[in-house]
Amino acid sequence: MKPSLSFLVIEDDKYARLNLREILRPYGIVDEAPNLELARERVSNGLYDIVITDIELGDDIGVDLIGPIVRRGFHCIVVSSYECESTIEKAYTLGARHYLSKVKLKEQLPVYIRKFLDAREAKLEKILLDEFITRDPGLITDLRRLGDINWKGQSLFISGPTGTGKSLLGKLIHELTHPEANLVHLNCSEVAENLLESELFGHEKGAFTGADQSKDGKLKHAHGGTLFLDEVATMPLSMQQKLLKALDERTFYPVGSTVPVKADFTLVTATCEDLKEKMARKEFREDLYHRITGFRFHLKPLSERPGDIEILVKHFQKLSPRRFAIRPGALELLKKHSWPGNIRELRKTCERFSQSGAGIVDEAIVSEALGISASRPIPSPDWESHVFEEGLRSYIGTIERRAVEEALRRNNGKITASIRDLKISSSAFYRILQEHQLQF
Repeated sequence: MKPSLSFLVIEDDKYARLNLREILRPYGIVDEAPNLELARERVSNGLYDIVITDIELGDDIGVDLIGPIVRRGFHCIVVSSYECESTIEKAYTLGARHYLSKVKLKEQLPVYIRKFLDAREAKLEKILLDEFITRDPGLITDLRRLGDINWKGQSLFISGPTGTGKSLLGKLIHELTHPEANLVHLNCSEVAENLLESELFGHEKGAFTGADQSKDGKLKHAHGGTLFLDEVATMPLSMQQKLLKALDERTFYPVGSTVPVKADFTLVTATCEDLKEKMARKEFREDLYHRITGFRFHLKPLSERPGDIEILVKHFQKLSPRRFAIRPGALELLKKHSWPGNIRELRKTCERFSQSGAGIVDEAIVSEALGISASRPIPSPDWESHVFEEGLRSYIGTIERRAVEEALRRNNGKITASIRDLKISSSAFYRILQEHQLQF
């Protein structure tokens, strides 16, 4: 694996900084701070894997920098010729991982860098490959490649059908990159268009009717951590332009404010829609597409990963407090199913197995379960009886639910094609999904 780390070197001596830069250059990108004031600014605003700091910075003793370094989630290594035992003890107490003498630094520092890389590789195995359950060789290879990337301040775009694990992957990337910082999640399809700007950027008191107090937005909360924008394809064009400006400048203005706010974070976006199709229809900005797709990761539908069905069933069996046994013939039926709702649909099906009275899942139970998931109640042909007995809203809701389910079935779970066939907006489609808790 080619190392890809980001370093901050805090050192007031020019030649010592040059020496550290040469040592660290093979492992990644090196930033520098020659004094305490600039060091505090870089620690507060930067995104680093490892911060290497001296203790003596001119007339200042920089041991108090260690606390802020550690709180930002950075790996802290002290490199100093100042060897007062009480200072060494304080450095470790504040969270420094190593306190190294400047003697033979060229031989010693790489040892600890390699230890960090080994620990990160082990963390990758634990977080990605243990928690993202798959035996698909191509997917495993792609997941391993994610560990080669220094995600701090970068952009990851995750595409794939709904229910394939895009939200889980975004969460795991955050845990791999900076688990001690904030993971801020926003599903763009769940926020009304007129509230999305305030949700993202925040607002000042009195900025609009109902703004009786100031509010910080998602971008500010994500500073130093990860911002995960789910279903980004549903974002209206007016907001796409404002988001692009904020991402490019790394600053933004809350609604009703003239004071800029800084925000630097890892950006993860996801959608089950085809953004290139939306760009062709002028529904998604091409410049924003290129900005958010710095790195791309596509999750295949479960129908293209049949080898994962058995291990996922075993996994969901263990998650349930009430265990169930599944017979070989029943498992084969599950493997042959197309799973338009992907992993989410499989999980819900296993939950029904756990909650059923039998405890032993055979072919008949699987057939019944898949039949229930594939066919829902349809509106009564006697619409007048339905309307005046259950109400107009109930009748319309039943039609909406059935239409969306049928569109998803015809399009094998593909959202963009379903929306196109139904001739409705993305926001209307997602509203129906949420109102009726459809598991696709």
